[in-house]
Amino acid sequence: MPSSLTRNVYLRLLASHGLLRPCAALPSRCLAVPSRPRPCPCPCPHSHPHQYPLLVRRQPRRTFFGIFQKPPRMLKEPEIEPGYDVLLLFNSLETDNARPPAREELLKGWRQFVQHKRRNHRRALNSTQAYLTLQLLSHLVETAPETEGHGDDLSFSDLRAALWVTATRPPKGTSEYHLELAKLLYGEIERRIQNMRDLGIDEEMIKEAVGGKDAGDFELFLTALTQYGGSLEAAERLAEFRAQLDGEQKMAARVKVFWTLVLRGLAKEGREEDLLREYKKAEEAHLEYLPQVHEIMTTFFASRDRVEETKHWFEKPIHANRMRSPKAYMAAVRFAIRNGEQQWLQPIFEQLINSNPPKEWWDVVFQWAVLVLDKGVEDIKQMIQVMSTPKEGREGGKQGKEGPKPDAATIDALIQAAIEKQNPYLAERFLSLGAELQIQPRASTYILQMDYRLDAKDFSGVQAIYDKLLKGEVTVSQDEDLPVLNKYLRALCAVAEPDLGRILDITADLEHRHATLEPETVVALCMVFLRSDNQYDVIDTLSLHTVSYSLEERAQVRRAFVEYCLDRRVSTARVWDCYSLLRQFFPETEPAERVRLMDAFFARRRPDMACLVFGHMRSQDSPAQRPTPDMYVRCLEGLGAHPDPESLRMVYNMLKMDTSVQLDTRLYNGLMLAHAACDEPDTAVDFWRDITNSAEGPSYRSLEIVFWACERLPYGDRTARGIWQKMQRLDLDVPPEVFAAYCGALAGSGHLEEVIRLIRGMEASVGYGPGMMTLGVTYNALPGRERKEQFEAWAKAEYPDIWSQLEKKGRQETLRGTKFNIVRELKA
Repeated sequence: MPSSLTRNVYLRLLASHGLLRPCAALPSRCLAVPSRPRPCPCPCPHSHPHQYPLLVRRQPRRTFFGIFQKPPRMLKEPEIEPGYDVLLLFNSLETDNARPPAREELLKGWRQFVQHKRRNHRRALNSTQAYLTLQLLSHLVETAPETEGHGDDLSFSDLRAALWVTATRPPKGTSEYHLELAKLLYGEIERRIQNMRDLGIDEEMIKEAVGGKDAGDFELFLTALTQYGGSLEAAERLAEFRAQLDGEQKMAARVKVFWTLVLRGLAKEGREEDLLREYKKAEEAHLEYLPQVHEIMTTFFASRDRVEETKHWFEKPIHANRMRSPKAYMAAVRFAIRNGEQQWLQPIFEQLINSNPPKEWWDVVFQWAVLVLDKGVEDIKQMIQVMSTPKEGREGGKQGKEGPKPDAATIDALIQAAIEKQNPYLAERFLSLGAELQIQPRASTYILQMDYRLDAKDFSGVQAIYDKLLKGEVTVSQDEDLPVLNKYLRALCAVAEPDLGRILDITADLEHRHATLEPETVVALCMVFLRSDNQYDVIDTLSLHTVSYSLEERAQVRRAFVEYCLDRRVSTARVWDCYSLLRQFFPETEPAERVRLMDAFFARRRPDMACLVFGHMRSQDSPAQRPTPDMYVRCLEGLGAHPDPESLRMVYNMLKMDTSVQLDTRLYNGLMLAHAACDEPDTAVDFWRDITNSAEGPSYRSLEIVFWACERLPYGDRTARGIWQKMQRLDLDVPPEVFAAYCGALAGSGHLEEVIRLIRGMEASVGYGPGMMTLGVTYNALPGRERKEQFEAWAKAEYPDIWSQLEKKGRQETLRGTKFNIVRELKA
């Protein structure tokens, strides 16, 4: 697991109690800084106080009129799931190789978290939580007391509860740790049972001791395997399980359920060859072609638009003439629409209608009529009458039993079909049909109505439905409205001028329900709040929701903050506010992202901010998050382009104190470049001497930089000539950039005639003639107007074409005189 799962990631969030405090260096903006040393919130052996950056509010001055002001706004505390803090604490101590808490405390926290997950249907076990649960369980298993059934140890019910949570609550993101957790849980259950058998305990006593164990554990285990990409292993385990059974037991009802799980898992993973092979084994073992198996095989090929295979598996007779499932029919409907197979589907649905099916199948018939036959409301009303008419009455005989009646599920099915046709007007007409038939809408009906109205950008209509849900006109179970409310919030945030009042009202309601928003919604909200300078609402949103996110979900929000900071259309002040929040809530921000932020501040000509970003990276606890030599070079190059002496001193001190970084030529080049840019050319030349004394020696870039330093150094021509003479003695090839830099070094000391002679002799000395940069660098380096005019007159006469190219660049007045607008990109 990445080292970012340390106390710097989560315990800092748990400990955040303050607001924003203005930065002393940036008095008009806010910066996340530590207010004071805070004691470590965990019982670790560190004797020093840990520095946790808090967002702290500046205390207002007390004045007479201040007594009428509103009290400071308090931050909302994040809701930490019971027991989760113990999992986080154990992980942070494990990362630091520190002594873990007492076993009783770990057991209690693990149980609390698992039981909370079992009771709470809203929050699945995400990948990070699965990893932490797995990590602590592994520790508990490895350090378990020798006596089985120890009073304070994990019981069979604890293990089964965790296995149930793991198998039945799939997360949205990655699930590699879910698979490992399920294997460990089931393996521990089996290990304990086998230990009791090895001790000679009777099977009945074992069954009583473990709480009436049956195949339920194995079914949960197969569910987990097939849910999280382990279907091949599930097939192997099923074969082993069947091998232990006798005769008729090999195809008992529960074995059919297991085989269906395996087939569904293989289909979900897209393993066509394995799916067909496993089905053949099941068929040879006399597994009937049941509706569930029919649905799996049909849906697999229909979703891939495999026409012949879909028709084969759909038309294959089902055991005992049982009906095909509604899901199989709907898969066939969508398959037919995509592949132009409506004619193939027509007799199939005619046969279904003539079979007088139950109401659930009639709902599918209505959807087929809307999607394939393009039927409208009046046509559906006639079909409903046909459905409700007794069968004997339809055939002209005596009155028989009444047919099924439409209900809210029927209206939902029709609305869903209209949504698939992207026809909100038709959906509204189906809703009116429900009212005409005196069918009371249920929560799902309102949710569908909100969905299609959102697609139509009918925000007033969506709000009207939302108000009905708030008033409790229908019962919403298990937060089934959360997906559409997330979509509603994102839509409100996406308009040109978001209605902040409405957005805050909805988020307040969801906060009261302790609902966790989706990462995409948190991103949308935070971007709106940032653009409107509502930093406190950003803090509340992040505090309430991201603390329970997995690392993948946190990364999704984090990347949005980084992209906001990189947007050149956003003001520097807002970008710094955003970065302060990013640093506070996402200490796991990757070094590559921090470097991008540093580069962005350099591009904004704020080297002080850029170097603060670099300093924050340097102060990270994890070595993996600290700057590498290449990142030091990147920072020094930024200071070379945008000099700031104070920031340079800070970065240089960091480099000197960083024992993990060894100075090499590139770093020396960067130091030369930055010091020369900060008007310290003498120091830059000192670094040149360090390069020449090193085993690696100088590079061509070293030469270009040192000549540039000599250009800015009083009497720098002396040092430059010495270096040039040594180059000639070594008979080195001279790149154009190095030659131009040497010309600049001589010109910087005012040696106009010498530079002219040097340029005239280029063909003989270096094998090529001057270019635009040769003349431009020389002109820019010459001091005084008179020398510049003399050089210009000579260059115009000698190299008119090159000089005309140079003049197209334009000139500007600087403190060092008139200069051409040419860019010298000096790199280390």
